[in-house]
Amino acid sequence: MLNETPSVLECCDFNGLPEHDFLFDLLNKVTDILEQEISENRPADSLGNPGGLVMLKDDIPSIVIPDIHARPKFIKNILNFNVPKRFLSKTVFSSKKETVLSLLAEKQCNCICAGDAFHTERTIDRWIQIQKEFDSGDCCGPAMKQEMTECLASFCALLQLKILYPENFHFIKGNHENITNKNHDGDRSFYKYADEAAMVKAFIANFYGEDILYLISCYESLLPLMVQTKKCVVSHAEPALPLTKEEIIDVRTNPRFVYSLIWTKNGDVTEPTAQAIIYSLFNGSSEKEIKSVVYFAGHRPVKEVYETRQNGRLIQFHNTEAQRIAIVNCEKKFNLKKDFFDVNL
Repeated sequence: MLNETPSVLECCDFNGLPEHDFLFDLLNKVTDILEQEISENRPADSLGNPGGLVMLKDDIPSIVIPDIHARPKFIKNILNFNVPKRFLSKTVFSSKKETVLSLLAEKQCNCICAGDAFHTERTIDRWIQIQKEFDSGDCCGPAMKQEMTECLASFCALLQLKILYPENFHFIKGNHENITNKNHDGDRSFYKYADEAAMVKAFIANFYGEDILYLISCYESLLPLMVQTKKCVVSHAEPALPLTKEEIIDVRTNPRFVYSLIWTKNGDVTEPTAQAIIYSLFNGSSEKEIKSVVYFAGHRPVKEVYETRQNGRLIQFHNTEAQRIAIVNCEKKFNLKKDFFDVNL
């Protein structure tokens, strides 16, 4: 296990598992931040907890990031990506290059991650080997440690980003933010290549202890489920229901609403839910302003750069074989041909 206190970029380069105390400290700090995040930009729900909606009103670009799925190199490449000058505010425009990380430090961009920090989706053979380890009674075997090194490298980097840039970095709950593998409150247990969710839960409990398992579950319970900027809306999955702004803020009081934002299958939605949500969130805006807003989601993979759904109002762009982000200009409509970027260059 690692003994030093790594930076965000160093977390992305983990070649071993983080120490219990480092992970414990990160989780404590982030849960404290999220518990106190109630503000005009994140209204409280009817129970007095941080609501499900974050509203970003700054005149700065937004970096929209699809599902992570234990890809620390993806995170590192995003942070080191040089943002094209056409997206930069005049206050930071200079001759030097501006990376996503430098813009975060200057509070000159927002980063919105669409969820799913854990569970690789590019390592089917490894998951099969992990299942064999578990079947033999070893929940902390070599293959599982390889998997969890990637998972926790990504997770620790994401936690560090929230600690360092709490107002500008936002991670949305996805269906994989379910460390206890529960079947209630809008969550569902899942099994894809093997019994991934149950095996990760067992690893965390056995390798780190029930305290870390509990803290991760607390962190997940405090995550928003939607982020709104001046030009876009982001949730993990295509919305299954035409939720109102009030229902999104109060989302965790209704398991059906949570489920509708994290588990939707392609083809399940037969009504213009994204458009309905945009109209509710931007109530009072002009028709021209509303038509310039786009809705981003991940969850279900796409084959190419993106797929449009719901008559073009929703853009789906999760692809674990690629490393792509979208950059949304706060002043202009998103351009499907020009505003997606490959950061793995």
